[in-house]
Amino acid sequence: MEIQKINSAISTEISTKKDQVLPLVKQDNPEKSIQAEHKVVSDDWQLLAGSQLELEILEDVDQARIDEIRQSLKSGTFKLDLDAISEAMLQQHG
Repeated sequence: MEIQKINSAISTEISTKKDQVLPLVKQDNPEKSIQAEHKVVSDDWQLLAGSQLELEILEDVDQARIDEIRQSLKSGTFKLDLDAISEAMLQQHG
């Protein structure tokens, strides 16, 4: 799995979880408000901690892929899929 896909998934899931949280309780009970706030942080932390294991498994560099791209650049056969690039940009940045 690519790091960009993991980062995108993490960002999406974190923002989705935050959107699902109900408004904090009224000011007459500030202790519950603090507990609800910590719950959101805890959920986000658990998501990030779980993703850390997946990231540790990934290799830092895919040397075979780098060599493949380098060779295609040298030979002039490297092609860009502009539709795929623009779609990925829209998905990532809205």
